[in-house]
Amino acid sequence: MGTLMTQLQKVIDAANRRDREGFLNSLADDVEYKMHVNARPFNSREWVARFLDRHWETSRDSKWWVDRFTENGNILMCEGAEEYVIAATGEKVSHSYMGVYEFGADGKIAKMREYFEMKDPRVTKPAPKP
Repeated sequence: MGTLMTQLQKVIDAANRRDREGFLNSLADDVEYKMHVNARPFNSREWVARFLDRHWETSRDSKWWVDRFTENGNILMCEGAEEYVIAATGEKVSHSYMGVYEFGADGKIAKMREYFEMKDPRVTKPAPKP
């Protein structure tokens, strides 16, 4: 595993266990996160925290993983997927994605760009209620 991918894996692990501080501490204070092509980017760790809180309030059983990656200098590009269950409906959602992450000299993520389908055709039947 590459050096940058090792750093991103820590972010992924924090997200999968819903470790808010672990996730946010991996980001630069002025991180720029572009979540979707047509979306306005979040331009600070505070804005990412608001998004993360809202996402975690409305979903459960989140899993995020990387299938393949390449890195060059301070840039990491990866392809993978995210799955989660919409808490209100029980629908399981699966998004394939492509992510580009730029790391600062301090090893924190300075820019994140993720590209995925907002309505993935692989939405599966509702997961059983816990």
